[in-house]
Amino acid sequence: MTSTHLPYALCAYSLPHTLGYLPTLDKAPNPNPASLQVLVDAAERYRLSGVEFPLAAMVPSFDGKFVPTSGADRELLERVRAQGLTLIADYGSIVAQDAAHLQAYLETAAKAGAKTVRATLSHILCGDRRELPGGWPAYFEALIQRLREVLPIAEDLGLALAVENHQDVTSADLNILYTESGSSPAFGVTLDTGNPLAVGEDPVEFTERIAPLIRHLHLKDYTLHLAPNGYRLARCAAGEGVIDFQAILRIVRGNGHAILPSVEVAAQATRTVPLLEATWWEHHHPDQARHLVGALRLVWEKGLAQDVPYSSAWERGESSESVVREEWDVVERSIAYLSKLGV
Repeated sequence: MTSTHLPYALCAYSLPHTLGYLPTLDKAPNPNPASLQVLVDAAERYRLSGVEFPLAAMVPSFDGKFVPTSGADRELLERVRAQGLTLIADYGSIVAQDAAHLQAYLETAAKAGAKTVRATLSHILCGDRRELPGGWPAYFEALIQRLREVLPIAEDLGLALAVENHQDVTSADLNILYTESGSSPAFGVTLDTGNPLAVGEDPVEFTERIAPLIRHLHLKDYTLHLAPNGYRLARCAAGEGVIDFQAILRIVRGNGHAILPSVEVAAQATRTVPLLEATWWEHHHPDQARHLVGALRLVWEKGLAQDVPYSSAWERGESSESVVREEWDVVERSIAYLSKLGV
């Protein structure tokens, strides 16, 4: 890419209804879902340096669901290469399929020209592990085992398998995953800048704790709203919420890895983090409570009252056309803000 391009990629999950990943609130699918070509065209239009999207035709969507799409065909990937765009390949949960499935995907990603594969660890949201079958300790051990199986493949392919803090894991969890899975150079983290709040951690402090492991970034903002049982995280454009992007980017810039952050807008559904419920804490390590101070400081400084409106067009049950229009508007405002950071 030329120096006139911004050092960011555009993530497909910023446009979930536009691309057909998410129906409207009344369960109506987008009647005219956009193809991934629209995402690539948008990256060029906004002078971005990359794109992030799933390569498979069955795309992991939200709450563990998969939706069929046209997928990333050869013509699309050739267009990405022709435009000089960096490709970040998205995968779902690393334990949702068997190890062979993930290994095959890693090989596909490498052939497509990706150097980073972003993957999730679970379908847990809001740090709420209470309904996880079998409990968190057993699930965490299964994550370690899967990483031991697939990281050698990623290393041989020259890939970073960058697992996301997808509202499920703490900073301590990520450091443990790295060491217990073998401290592979292929192990990485996709830091979602908004998601530390879902486990009661301040985003900047979270970044500092895992800085050497970060191989990819999702630049996502949230507005914070008080709730009877904790606080809510509501979708917004970058720069309109509580995340200190400049501080996070300064930390990551010095970690020794070449990273192209993605612009990612939060999911349409507002998340409520129920950390005032005692049973929520029963499924986290007791030490996690000591990190809560940073998150609460942010709540005290920037949190909004319960009655401050926060719903998106999707949450208000508006039409498909309105939801699509708002998705693009939030993406454009995010890019406009991030373009001014001078990173």
